[in-house]
Amino acid sequence: MTDDELLNDALDKNEHRLQRNHNNQLVPPEAVTQGNSTGPAPEYQQWQVGANDIFRPAGLTREKLPSAVYQFQEDNYGLYAQKIAVITDSLIPLPDTANERVLDGMKVFWGREAKYREHGLLYKRGVLLWGPPGSGKTATLQLLSQHILGPEMQGIVVMCGHPRLTSLGLAALRRIEPTRRLICVFEDIDEIIQMHSEHQILALLDGENQVENIVNVATTNYPERLGARIVNRPSRFDERIFVGMPSLAAREVYLRKVCTSLEINELRRWITDTEGLSIAHLRELAASVICLGQPYESVIVRLKTMRQRIKETDGIGTPVGFNPQSNVLN
Repeated sequence: MTDDELLNDALDKNEHRLQRNHNNQLVPPEAVTQGNSTGPAPEYQQWQVGANDIFRPAGLTREKLPSAVYQFQEDNYGLYAQKIAVITDSLIPLPDTANERVLDGMKVFWGREAKYREHGLLYKRGVLLWGPPGSGKTATLQLLSQHILGPEMQGIVVMCGHPRLTSLGLAALRRIEPTRRLICVFEDIDEIIQMHSEHQILALLDGENQVENIVNVATTNYPERLGARIVNRPSRFDERIFVGMPSLAAREVYLRKVCTSLEINELRRWITDTEGLSIAHLRELAASVICLGQPYESVIVRLKTMRQRIKETDGIGTPVGFNPQSNVLN
């Protein structure tokens, strides 16, 4: 065959391999996307596994997402779930804290689906954790995540970064896995609202794309920044739980667990001296003195000067925020 005949033969063979896209242009099959902006929504059935722990809603490939923490993102190929590697200190359940109340409440909720169905109620729950910085809200989230990701539940945790993408992602997840246990986390929800608007949060919580079999958990250091449509509307956040500084009993449990090398009298001193300090302060005390060898007296003074006072007025004498005793927004 001549060179021209070889080329024509190759082109003929390649044309059979090509497919036509929505503009009727010949393209390789790998370039043909499922659906387009004007066509019907794709029929998601499973998860497509990509590089770097990326999982995309797809027609076929994987039945379930691995039990893990995810955030929904978007690129030129559409929506995908990005697995997040969560690195934390060892989790220590503490007495007299919100940990027990929140975790116990979640366990009750997960066991009452039949009751919700029996009475025709949407099977979902919302919890708002509020309190001063460092009081343990993130630790409570981590304990909740540990529970739902455990071998018994094998659930999913979704971190809300962008409300619109989170809403689309949860809707896709529910189409693919209708009964999977879900927790959606809005960490520092006041900052998410500031960046993306309250409307997008409300659309996610109870808009047309809301999903069932889910617990929405939000945290904030500044409840006075949240509008009444967020804090005073059951079905969005049904419970508002104050997370305060650790009690003497909680500090004792934490320091005994972390500071195993301390003598008993020294440990008692640490427990007494740290009244009013947060879990974050306790961690820094242990790291600075035990791991870095810094003098205890200078570290405790430094931590106490770092302690932030909780804002009680708006500058004109009007109380703002929640009342810790009543969980009512002033």
